[in-house]
Amino acid sequence: PGETVEIRDGKVYINGAQEPLDDSFVPETPRGDYGPYVVPENSYFMLGDNRENSRDSRFWDNTFVTFDQIVGKAIVRYFPSIKMLK
Repeated sequence: PGETVEIRDGKVYINGAQEPLDDSFVPETPRGDYGPYVVPENSYFMLGDNRENSRDSRFWDNTFVTFDQIVGKAIVRYFPSIKMLK
C-alpha cells in the first residue's frame, strides 16, 4: 500500500526506482508497459509468476485487491505431515 508500481518493457519498477525488481524467477521475459499505478491503502497489486499468461492486476477491472480478499485459512495440510514437523 502507498507504493507506485510501473511496468516498462516487461520489468517492474517500484516508486520510480532506476533498477527493476529482481524477477529472475519469471520463466519468460514479459512484454509490455503498464501503469504507473498508485496502490491505495489496504490494497495490493498482484502479478502472476507466469506473466505472459497471467490475468492479474494489469487486466482486472478493479486493479487492486484488498487485504481481506487475499488472507485465507489453511484447512488441510498435505505436506509436510504433522509427524515430520516434530
